[in-house]
Amino acid sequence: MFKNKIARYGFIVAALSGFLSLIYYGYAPSVAPPIDGATLRTIAIQVGGQQRHYSLYIPKQLSDHAPLVFMLHGSLQTINDIREFSGYQFELLAEQHGFVLVYPAGYKNNWNDCRKAASYAARLEEIDDLNFIDKVRQQIHKRLGTDLSKTFIAGYSSGGQLAFRFALERPNSIAGIAAYAANLPAKDNLDCIESGSPVPVLIMNGTEDPINPYYGGRASLFGFGDRGQVKSAVTSAEYFARLAGYSGGPTEIKHFKNSQASDPTNSQYYAWRDRGRPEVILYTITDGGHVIPQPAYRPLRLLGRASIEINGPEETWRFFARQLAKQQ
Repeated sequence: MFKNKIARYGFIVAALSGFLSLIYYGYAPSVAPPIDGATLRTIAIQVGGQQRHYSLYIPKQLSDHAPLVFMLHGSLQTINDIREFSGYQFELLAEQHGFVLVYPAGYKNNWNDCRKAASYAARLEEIDDLNFIDKVRQQIHKRLGTDLSKTFIAGYSSGGQLAFRFALERPNSIAGIAAYAANLPAKDNLDCIESGSPVPVLIMNGTEDPINPYYGGRASLFGFGDRGQVKSAVTSAEYFARLAGYSGGPTEIKHFKNSQASDPTNSQYYAWRDRGRPEVILYTITDGGHVIPQPAYRPLRLLGRASIEINGPEETWRFFARQLAKQQ
């Protein structure tokens, strides 16, 4: 009898502990869009016999021949998810700098990227996401007069993997990419054709990412949904640096001074820069997780720590803006 009570109390304590852990690691407070009256236009488009859709954010002061920035959500996310997950920072930046912002919706919330091992519907059904993005940018160009040569693609997690696919297969169609929480697939996991042409690339990864291993290895969703082997973040950056013609290590290393006492991470970047070559830059968030660093939104603790010192979208726009300056 006494043993039964102990066992019952033990079960209750374990269940309560598990419930509290779920709340602690699986809860993220929501944040409201920072721009009053800001709205998205949801637009449908036919691609390959399928109806796809995207959300379009047009700033109040649109630049002439404006740049176009795509922000791609992660696996199983929606457009609203990635807006909040990035702290609505890209919308603030669009208002400040006059570029057009696009949030495309993945096929069944996923993308057909280069990872051979991935088994979600977008890959199994061979969805042509490159053509989808291209048709969207052509449509926006006709409607708003955006400059096709100023197309940038940023993506988080599997969205970053699709950005890599553009960099590998269609580098001449874009002015640069940014990938967060994503490494290039390893050779035996690569299912894309490498063009061998360079493109400006920014990679921003955390060293304690529980899904996309910073140092390389097997990527998965906490042990489920095998995504196959990936290169390390450093090897991924070096791949693009070699394509751009850099023969040695980074030409610049910067350590960020952590002025936020509550920031659990440290950050630095390694850059390959030369006037005559595409820029490649790797941001390393030491102790950071599977997140987009930014100060506005705290993601699920389950995904790991987030830097509040680094504003990932802001750093990304600075990177994109440098590429625009080179076009002039």
